[in-house]
Amino acid sequence: MNIYIFGLGAIGSNVLIQLIRKYPNIHFIGIDYDIVEERNIATQVYMQGMVGIPKASAIISAIASKLYNFKYSPVIKRVETGDDVENILSANRDTSLILDCFDNSHSRKILYKLRENTLHIGFSPKYSAEILWNENYSVPGDIPDDLNDICIMTEAIPFINLVASLACFIISEFIDENIKRNILITNKYVVRVL
Repeated sequence: MNIYIFGLGAIGSNVLIQLIRKYPNIHFIGIDYDIVEERNIATQVYMQGMVGIPKASAIISAIASKLYNFKYSPVIKRVETGDDVENILSANRDTSLILDCFDNSHSRKILYKLRENTLHIGFSPKYSAEILWNENYSVPGDIPDDLNDICIMTEAIPFINLVASLACFIISEFIDENIKRNILITNKYVVRVL
């Protein structure tokens, strides 16, 4: 099995670290075009010395600090079209799990069109979160400009970790038991299993 993680920000980087520790023999592919910025240090798995390095490559050091043996491949590519996704997935589509950890509606729409084993993990406007399989998902709007980006708010670290951990439980159930469960988390930290 291959697990593709699209977006290695607050959610994607934390999900990858948790999953790769549990499943070191699964091949993980991290896709992100962004570089590590100073503002990413608090809420993402990156460290100060990684600032300026592409996230898909920088995360290798974070993984290596936890594990000696792991299977991970970085893809430093901006995903702008469905063709970009198709090129990334081309060889391993039948045995793949796709994790949408993007933080913008444009990129989420591209992955939503796949209609396959795609799990969407992310924040919605007003600081709620969702962990939804493609068949139960609708693409939310972007976070309004008048709200702070939750991914850079240090006070949001427990919420980010909660979402990442719950996502890992959902993913583990799928890998181990072929169960697809969906979760919504409100901004009052109420967890609703669908």
